Amino acid sequence: MFPSFALPLTAIQKDLLRRLALGGPQKRAGLIAETGLSAQTIMRAIAPLRDGEVLREIPIRIGERGQPARELRLNPGRLCLLGISVAQFEVAVCLRDLAGTQLYRRREEGDFGAPDAALAGLERMLDEARDALPAGADCLGAGIAAQGYMLEPGRRVAARGGISAWAGFDLHARVTEITGLPVVLENDSRALALCVRDSLGELPGNAFFVHLSSGIGGGQMVDGQMVRGAWGNAGAVGGLIPRGPDRPTETQIRAAFGLSDWQDLPRLPPALYQAGLDWLDRAAAQLSPALQAIAALIDPEVIFLLCPLPDEIAEALIARLSLVSEARVSTLKGLAPDQLRLPRVVCWPSAAPDRAACIVARDAALVG
Repeated sequence: MFPSFALPLTAIQKDLLRRLALGGPQKRAGLIAETGLSAQTIMRAIAPLRDGEVLREIPIRIGERGQPARELRLNPGRLCLLGISVAQFEVAVCLRDLAGTQLYRRREEGDFGAPDAALAGLERMLDEARDALPAGADCLGAGIAAQGYMLEPGRRVAARGGISAWAGFDLHARVTEITGLPVVLENDSRALALCVRDSLGELPGNAFFVHLSSGIGGGQMVDGQMVRGAWGNAGAVGGLIPRGPDRPTETQIRAAFGLSDWQDLPRLPPALYQAGLDWLDRAAAQLSPALQAIAALIDPEVIFLLCPLPDEIAEALIARLSLVSEARVSTLKGLAPDQLRLPRVVCWPSAAPDRAACIVARDAALVG
């Protein structure tokens, strides 16, 4: 069991902690200005957090006269977040404090088509993560980023490689039992979308996320909010792309270039490099119709490809994509290309679902 943070948090305290987690140390006067709250209200919110050693106030001398400004900082290692990712060929656990400092991280590769195999690896890593907690630390909660089709929102997924076994397994309940923490289960692609949002600070109001890993997933944001759908599967773009040798997963992109690791790309013989580019033509032809459907139905400002591709490979793939279907071209053939208002396609290479799962846990604890 992990030590759970017991202090009930008000909405104001949650907002303050999230601001400190995202923006780092904040001056008290700046928080008053940003939130519109009075100094007395801010002080009442801060006091129990300071007494509980969650945060501290540091006097900062700015000028020669008057009282020094006071800066609020999170105490390192006091409040922690547990992130867990479960995919067909990898399971991982990450422990970070609320300010984002990584305290523990481990990944295991293998065939995790069956829940028992995945749980065996996760339990070992969770034991290690618990031992890595600093003295006096508490956990706000745990997030799970799971690859697969949601059968029961927030509780069960049907994961490739063991559909029936995973469909009967309550992943949420099992992790709750192991950790003793509040647990949130999220699709891995949507978890990564939250990670992009954090990194950019502010996303376009309408965006779509295509996650290329060992499979293909997706997520959508409308008016700045993640959309989950009736059963938690909104944005599951992988279901629009045929299976086969040209399916544009990250693992198959690497295989097309004859690589097991992208670090070897600079040493690739020209003939193999060209063979990989030729394969990208076919892969883009598989991916383009799905992106055309996204552009037509959701009308996003930007489509993010969440995939750890080298820049030159990402640019080559994007250059081969078409966001306009033949039907739309024939319907709107009188319009100039710049009048079609097509979404931008941007590759986002920092795709780490276990770290994104920490953000899922943080938002569950501090939003609302």
